Amino acid sequence: MNATKQRIILAKLLLSANQVVLADELTELLWQDRMPRYTRASLQTHMARLRSALGDYSSERRIIHTTPGGYLIEVTVEELDLLQHRALMERVAHAEAAGDLLTELCLLQRGLELWRGAPLADVLSDSLQRDEVPQLTEEWFRALHRRFDIELTLGNHAQIVPDLRRLVLKYPLREHLCGQLMVALFRCGRQVEALNAYASVSAVLRREYGLDAGDELRRLHHAVLTGDPALATRPVRYDLAVEPLGAVALWTVPRQLPGGAGDFVGRDALLGAADDFLAHERPTATAIVAVTGPPGVGKTALAVQLAHRVQGRFPDGQLYARLGGTGDRPRDAAEVLAELLQATGASPSTIPDGPEQRAAMFRSRLADRRVLLVLDDALDAEQVRPLLPGSPGCAVVITSRRLLSTLAGAFAVRLTSLEEPESHRLLLNLVGVRRITREPEAARRVAAACGHLPLALRIAGARLAAQPAMSLTAFADRLTDRRLLDELEMGDLGMRRSLERSYLALDPPARTAFRRLGLLRDAEIEPWTVATLSDDGDERTVDRLIEASLLEPAGLNAMGDPVYRLHPLSALYAADLAEQESPAAVKAAMGRYVDALLGLAVRAMTRLPRAVGQLPPETGGEVALPTPATAHVEARPWRWLAAERARLLGLVRQCHAYGWYGRAARLVEAVASLARHRDDLTELAHSAVTVREAGWDHGDELTGWRAEYARATLMIRGGRIGESHGLLARCAAAFRRLRAHRELAYALAAQSHITTLRAAPEEALELSRQALDLARSADDAHAETLALAAVADTLLALGHGSQAQGVYEEVLGRSRDLGETRFEAVALHRLGWCRLRDGDVETAHALAREARDLPGVGDRYGEARPLELLGAVALRRERHADAMGLAETGRRIFARLGDAYGEAELACLQAEIHLAAGRPRDAVNLLRPTLVRLDDLGAAQARGQGARLLARARAALGGYQPPPVACQGSGLQVAAVLPDPVLPDPVLVDPCGAA
Repeated sequence: MNATKQRIILAKLLLSANQVVLADELTELLWQDRMPRYTRASLQTHMARLRSALGDYSSERRIIHTTPGGYLIEVTVEELDLLQHRALMERVAHAEAAGDLLTELCLLQRGLELWRGAPLADVLSDSLQRDEVPQLTEEWFRALHRRFDIELTLGNHAQIVPDLRRLVLKYPLREHLCGQLMVALFRCGRQVEALNAYASVSAVLRREYGLDAGDELRRLHHAVLTGDPALATRPVRYDLAVEPLGAVALWTVPRQLPGGAGDFVGRDALLGAADDFLAHERPTATAIVAVTGPPGVGKTALAVQLAHRVQGRFPDGQLYARLGGTGDRPRDAAEVLAELLQATGASPSTIPDGPEQRAAMFRSRLADRRVLLVLDDALDAEQVRPLLPGSPGCAVVITSRRLLSTLAGAFAVRLTSLEEPESHRLLLNLVGVRRITREPEAARRVAAACGHLPLALRIAGARLAAQPAMSLTAFADRLTDRRLLDELEMGDLGMRRSLERSYLALDPPARTAFRRLGLLRDAEIEPWTVATLSDDGDERTVDRLIEASLLEPAGLNAMGDPVYRLHPLSALYAADLAEQESPAAVKAAMGRYVDALLGLAVRAMTRLPRAVGQLPPETGGEVALPTPATAHVEARPWRWLAAERARLLGLVRQCHAYGWYGRAARLVEAVASLARHRDDLTELAHSAVTVREAGWDHGDELTGWRAEYARATLMIRGGRIGESHGLLARCAAAFRRLRAHRELAYALAAQSHITTLRAAPEEALELSRQALDLARSADDAHAETLALAAVADTLLALGHGSQAQGVYEEVLGRSRDLGETRFEAVALHRLGWCRLRDGDVETAHALAREARDLPGVGDRYGEARPLELLGAVALRRERHADAMGLAETGRRIFARLGDAYGEAELACLQAEIHLAAGRPRDAVNLLRPTLVRLDDLGAAQARGQGARLLARARAALGGYQPPPVACQGSGLQVAAVLPDPVLPDPVLVDPCGAA
């Protein structure tokens, strides 16, 4: 092929074989600055001629393909000598990694035979000669140098002298070749010729370029001149790295990786991601993988596992160094560098004293090599930086308890505890399949007690393996909080010792914060939490704990903020340390933390509509609140209180431990404002009892009786009418004795409401009027509104419907003025019932919808009550299916809330619907257990209404008493009941129930 431009095109395509070459690259290569008028057409013409010359048009297989934007030549490895050479070099690397020198030499010779003359010698392109030829030449020289290195290692020095003489004459500037010739001659006993070879090259350099021979060649000359015996005997290969004068730099291929753990489990995704990162070639940067995590998480095991996995890619060796970052004296970088340099073959006498000089020498020795370096147990990024190679062919795997986040470009592998199945597999490997499968539940307990940490699991497994007669159950029973860290000790392994090293590495303020975080155990931790527990109040302390891997990310909290946690074993260790601290200091820190959370809780509670009948929060103990948390509380108080409920209740128990019953009482009141289901009510009731006892024990009767009042309101929420009535009477008597007029107004209003439900409206009316007078004298608008609602309830129960409606309308107006949406919902609901009794179905429906859609109510009670009224409206409209669906939904909500009274009311409404739809048997079967429940609750008013409804249903059956069966639309259990009193007038269910 004689056409110059076609040869240029072919050369470029072959240099990028099986890859697309852009048309713009080809046009610039062909014409550079003098582009023809029709560049693309000219390129296509030359490409057509090239295809014709290659027979591309006549062959069944197309060689050159046109692609969007360029061209691609398709060739196999066997068809192109450059591809053959590179494939052979890959096999060379594998042979070198396996230590098979003979195979490696054979492959190198085959590869070198493919080179015939200078690359691209007949291609007239300045660009290709400038950009591509030097790279190809370097590929040839690398293979050539490696071939002679192996020949020298194998003792073939005499055989290679002729080839080396010829090459040194041809390439006098290649000092590496001259050095190899000198070593070969020296080993042949031809010391003078070796010195002459040096003199010849030196003369050429001085005469033609005005340069002296390089430092490395001069050091080799000195070794030959002095007859250094190491030069004649060591089976290593020559290296031109920069070393001090007076010695030969001989490269020893290090194989320092420690053995991998045979029982290593899990971490597959992390290993795969790190492997992929190391496989990616980088033109200028050394690949760095930083494996970090808390004590005992298995950082070293993973790093060694990864190193063994990728060592084949690093034929020039694998180095390993422990940096002692968690020890008493972390190792100095200069000390480690000396160790690493000697591992690569450098003589101790050649290693400079200064750390910077050692680092430069280390980088020089690793230049143009592929070496894997594992740095285990690093203190921080500062300790690591001097040890990093500068060659892009090298890679570094670092382990550290610190995050090393300032290492630019490092691939972070952040370890956490093992997953439960992985912990189970590790115990299987350590203890044995038979023992684990015999006691699987005990094995799960052991893994959980160890926090799924590999080190803790290994200690537990070693102890069990050492005592084959011990049952796993007995061992699991010993792993209690108080003894756990003591049990996780064996030989030179211990969780306490491992944690202690991380703790001692902290600065004093961070140590203080860590100790006190142990008091919170498994609570979510925000930056303000750490600042509050610290003596200096610095939120940046949390950053130091995170950097030390003692705080783990725990995701986002309900407000969308990042939160952290202590690993359970770290929390246990921290709590042990806190017990050794001054009790006064710990108590003061916990007081700050409790006051901060209490302040947030009160802030949330005051921004929510108050629950009907809830006492206003007590004031006092205000503290400076954490700014970010305050903003969240003010923006979304419902969400914050719901998210923090468990933590606040946990603080109640801690407050009692410190004797802070006042704080405990305020916390209970805050959480009670958001009680939503049966478990909430039970736990809150227990907390209220604890607060009551603490208050009374300390002589604070008012706090104790406020707690009793809170417990009574929780009983009302649970529908326990009879129990709450007696308790409210005792609360009212106590408040009257203590002259707590505001609290007395609330208690009397609530007692009036319950008394109405117990079918004693005259007594209830007197109580409500007393409550109203007290509320007005105390100037408490909320209490006054509550008392007015109680008055209206009694008026309605006494048959004064129009008067009751007028009072309810006043309650509605006051609620809106106060912004109390919960009270507003109650007033709308009760007005709706009044209108429905009067036959105004449309207004009742509108009021129910308004109550349901009212913003800010925020709880399930606000959803269930309107459903009850909407169901009654649908019943009045004879839409029985819709009515039953609404009633069933409301009943299920009350059941989830644990409100037995509300659930029974909805069951009565369902019975009314059954009766209206012609299903009296279902109505009877539903009403009989419901009346038993209302009896148990002490709800006489609703019991009487249900009894009248049951009489109607039985009348519809003609007096027939069906056997108890399950009925449609109810999950209530049917029970045998005594004959019911038959009251004559039918009544539409009209609950004036607790809201």
